[in-house]
Amino acid sequence: MRITLIILSLICLALGRANAQSDLSLVLDKEGKIVAIPKPKPFELDIQDVSELDYTPKGSRPVDLQWLSFQPEEYSIHMERPMDMNVLSGAYRPFYNVYTPMLMEVSPMALDFNETYLKHVNENVDFLANGSQYTWPGAGGMTTFTTVVSWHNDRLRITGGGFGGRFFTPLNPSPDVMAGLHLHVSYEATDWLKLHAWGDYVFYDQAQEKNAYLIMNPFFYHQQVGGALQFKVSDNFSFGVGANFQYNPARRRMERQIMIFPGFGGRDFGFGF
Repeated sequence: MRITLIILSLICLALGRANAQSDLSLVLDKEGKIVAIPKPKPFELDIQDVSELDYTPKGSRPVDLQWLSFQPEEYSIHMERPMDMNVLSGAYRPFYNVYTPMLMEVSPMALDFNETYLKHVNENVDFLANGSQYTWPGAGGMTTFTTVVSWHNDRLRITGGGFGGRFFTPLNPSPDVMAGLHLHVSYEATDWLKLHAWGDYVFYDQAQEKNAYLIMNPFFYHQQVGGALQFKVSDNFSFGVGANFQYNPARRRMERQIMIFPGFGGRDFGFGF
């Protein structure tokens, strides 16, 4: 039996050498059978180096070059604000940019803003800072910065601070300076009754009695003092009544205003006459 296996092995070896150039290999298995097995072939992947330029459409390169070479057109800045509310004036510094004329063609209020920062100092003291700019086409506008400090306990709240900025109207197209102080006190007498008292003092850098736009516009700051009673009906609704005395510089006297303000969800909406 051993002689037979040796002879078969020699035959397989001879056949294997004879078929070295072929794609098959003759192998003797455990049972003594000759099996033809395909020869393994080496396979190499020829992968080229990839760069981002290979995936950039050639058609977009001229457009990209134009964007990189774009330079906005420079405009001259006027020192005074003209009547047509041209924002190239000093009224909008330092917020001016070269795209301002395009924005103003869309809306004269395009550059208005209102940003507030609130800091809780401790359980009873809060600090608030606010910067805002409002434009009313045909009536004027103002840019102000306000700081407020509020102290409160379970029922009493005292809020006070100062503000300053610039304003303009059709009668003073070049912005003038304004500044003032504000104080507001509220006290919860009961679970359904809250008392309010407030006062504002404002200084304008011009004769107020000669500017009707400044006197008649309720959005401008005015010297005033007043008080109100607020009644809580439910957690989501309340209403209040009060009186506000506002100084009229043209008549040089305090004028009374009756106030009625409903409140919904913790917010008050007031109107009066």
